[in-house]
Amino acid sequence: MVVAAEAVAVAAAVGDDRSGRKPSGLSPGLGAGWRPPLANVLAQRSDLTFVEVIAEAVDPRAPLPASLATLAGRGVPIVPHGIRLSLGSTERPQPARVARLAAVAQRCQAPLVSEHVAMVRAGGLEAGHLLPVPLTRQSLDVVVGNVRAVTAELGVPLALEHPASLLRWPADHLHPADFLTELAERTDALLVLDVANLHADRHNHGLDPARFLDRLPWERIAYVHVAGGVEHDGRYHDTHRHPVPPAVLDLLAEAVHRCPHRLPVMLERDGDYPSAAGMNAELDAVAGVLSVAPAAQPAPRFADSCRTAKPAGGWNAAPQADLAAEQPDPADEQRVPAAEQRDLAAEQRDLAVEQRDLAVEQRDLAVEQVDLVRALVAGGPDPAAFDPAGLAATRAALLDKRTREVAAVWPALARIPGFADRFAHYAAGAPPRGPVADGCAFAESVRTTLGIVAVAELLTHTLPRRPFAVRTGRSADRRAVAAVRLPGGAFRLLKFPAPPIDPGSRSSPTGRRPWTRPDQSATNPILPRS
Repeated sequence: MVVAAEAVAVAAAVGDDRSGRKPSGLSPGLGAGWRPPLANVLAQRSDLTFVEVIAEAVDPRAPLPASLATLAGRGVPIVPHGIRLSLGSTERPQPARVARLAAVAQRCQAPLVSEHVAMVRAGGLEAGHLLPVPLTRQSLDVVVGNVRAVTAELGVPLALEHPASLLRWPADHLHPADFLTELAERTDALLVLDVANLHADRHNHGLDPARFLDRLPWERIAYVHVAGGVEHDGRYHDTHRHPVPPAVLDLLAEAVHRCPHRLPVMLERDGDYPSAAGMNAELDAVAGVLSVAPAAQPAPRFADSCRTAKPAGGWNAAPQADLAAEQPDPADEQRVPAAEQRDLAAEQRDLAVEQRDLAVEQRDLAVEQVDLVRALVAGGPDPAAFDPAGLAATRAALLDKRTREVAAVWPALARIPGFADRFAHYAAGAPPRGPVADGCAFAESVRTTLGIVAVAELLTHTLPRRPFAVRTGRSADRRAVAAVRLPGGAFRLLKFPAPPIDPGSRSSPTGRRPWTRPDQSATNPILPRS
């Protein structure tokens, strides 16, 4: 579809001025989260100044999807957006994940990458989604160390996003904007302002958006996120699957008004995708907010904005007498008082004590993080001092997301009767392992009730990665199926009718043969061994 002329005019007003490029390498104007279902819609828009991709969804060894490569060919920058580094965990980010993110950035020729100030795992347990970090000094030190370790390997700037949350840590004592500002200053990172997350925190935790925006270091804002959500049971859920509410667009307008320079702003959508007309309408609404922004100066280059002003007369214009006065006297250096040496030794002892205390505090934080994740996804007890309602809401949201992800990868499994309730029962004591592994384990737990299509899906997912491989199984109505991988990569599914029931055979009280596991197919007279 051809984008309306009004949207093109908005793009000319807010996005086509490449001279206003920000320190992130992005131009002010409209951006969008690129997802495969939105590829055609985004490809037809001429007003996009950048797109964002989920970093974990990009294979750095493969070519970019054709529509994404076309956007890149038009000069539209691609920003990988990570969701799995877990920068808030006390453990250092896994080197393989960092290396993969760097490779994705290189594949996309990205001007920067972004990630979240969040925790997604602790003590080997995966939470399955972004969890908030404590707004404390100890937590800040942890995140600073993790961000420094990541940026040393990336090769491009890193921008950090504040996530939305349904719960808060009981020990929080730093203002969220102050936490982000100090984090950025200590790591030289940029920031992603998410006005949808800001709206969620206003609704769920009483955060004052005006105070938050007033305390932001605007020169470090790389770009802005806008997304939709929904209120449920008195809490606002940042779903990215619903239309952008007016309150979020109002916050965007407030941010644009307060920022001293024009901003790159993008719309996120991650499911329940609207029609092309609906998606274009949401993009046009965001562009409309940008079109009425007051005139502002282009963003300063961040490296320049942090330099000390050059003194009049040049850097070497200080009087020679002052320089001479600053030179140490060798005789004085040889007469260091014993008291100063004692003071230095005392300071070193105090520093050692502080470092030991910090190590203890970080060990305590590590335990608290594990307890929280275990309570949310592995059936552990609720940690003390947390709001029980916040824990319950977070637990339900994590389960809902996990269920939807498994259903997307296992569509036949998701169609079994009572799938959501049965998966919830399975997941209550099984921490997330990813949608493929979760679906496989759940399918095995209910395999005696599966129909022929779901059994075939299970065999397909579990087929050994060999040039030639066979797996076999039976459905609940005793029909047999075999999944076969042939040399050269060809794949076949073979279905067989149910054999007649032999009254004298080993059978269940209903007269049916018991379930035969795929790895026990040698006992099956019909199917070959896998």
